[in-house]
Amino acid sequence: MRKHICLKAVLIAFAAMFIAGCSKNNDKTLILWTDNVEFASYVELFNASQDEVNIATVYKSELIDSLPARKGEKSPDLIAGSYLGYGMDKHLFSSLSTLFNKNLLSEQDFYADLLNSGKDGKNQYLIPVSFNLGTLVCDINNKEIIDQDTTTVTFEQLKAYSEKFNKQTKENIYTKMAFAPQWNPEFLYLVLVSKGISFDLHGDTIKYNVPVLESCCDFLIDWTNTINTSCNDERDFAFKYLYTPFNKQVLQQKSLFAYTSSKELLSLSEDQLDKVDFLWFSENDKSPVLEDMVMMGIYKKSKNKRNAQKFITWFMNKDSQEEMIKRRISMKLDTNTFGIANGFSSLISVNEHVLPIYYKCLLAKIPSSTFPQAPKAYPANWKIVKKEIICPFLRDSIAERQDSQIISRAYSDWINQNKEE
Repeated sequence: MRKHICLKAVLIAFAAMFIAGCSKNNDKTLILWTDNVEFASYVELFNASQDEVNIATVYKSELIDSLPARKGEKSPDLIAGSYLGYGMDKHLFSSLSTLFNKNLLSEQDFYADLLNSGKDGKNQYLIPVSFNLGTLVCDINNKEIIDQDTTTVTFEQLKAYSEKFNKQTKENIYTKMAFAPQWNPEFLYLVLVSKGISFDLHGDTIKYNVPVLESCCDFLIDWTNTINTSCNDERDFAFKYLYTPFNKQVLQQKSLFAYTSSKELLSLSEDQLDKVDFLWFSENDKSPVLEDMVMMGIYKKSKNKRNAQKFITWFMNKDSQEEMIKRRISMKLDTNTFGIANGFSSLISVNEHVLPIYYKCLLAKIPSSTFPQAPKAYPANWKIVKKEIICPFLRDSIAERQDSQIISRAYSDWINQNKEE
């Protein structure tokens, strides 16, 4: 965390000096706004690769909320970061369809569903950069329980594995419990996504399919009561044993699985990765991409669109991305990140042919081209809404059936409180 804070400070200071020094050469100077600190390294590599265009990187922790640029602030040319899908509704971006029409980029190089999520109608406004998947981590010594002919795990498989692994004393106290959805709020939400529910936010109201939500709650309650006896048993077990990082939880042989994201898993050291195995979460042969998918676009008010296209074309290239990965690893810029912009690349060839060279645990485990399912385009504040309203509702529902309208009331109250602040 400290390393990232320092890098952000350097990024902001460097951008200010660079912009000031290049003010007389605006036709060659691009400004890139991002909430992903790794773009500082990528921009430096791009600047060194040619002498036609220069880019200055400006860090914005709340990217969408920073747009449009404030009075007196230089507008960006490029924008790269998470939760950008919402920006298309505000018409913040220029069309990138020219890049495909002129064969500067090929649609076949990308995961189709992720690329389509950057479209509005027939126009491509955003290009996916990287993504992450939900991951179930397990001890490498538990292979006798887990099917070795697959790289994925479904809800039903998790239940079946749990029945083999769970153990209780004569007093019905669990000494081993394979997995419980409520142990990780992100997994609880993954249940909703996998079942097809979505949320529409309009002003101080939130709309959702009530029958589907109630069906998801019933699914979670049945899982808990059928597989792990009760909500209290799951919580007691977590209190006793699950106080360590996710990889250590499974190594102590008390639980079979721990849920995390691919970026958290693959930021572990090689020694740590050697001790664990993992499966991608899957339902109906699809895996929901986590919502912080990184995307990139050209700001509509940019006066340097042609040069901005040059950066995107350079960036979305297999050889360029391999250089990005090699540079970070060789210079040890940050040992706590993974792949491209801390995730799998949106370029299929990079994942299939480059990442396994640097992450040996990915051999034979790269997701297929049709596997990732793009997330919904929610606004930037959605991550707070999910954390403070949606996930607590799901967790409470496992303990005691909740009124599905609680979410509507809680969201309205949350909006009003934030208006007052």
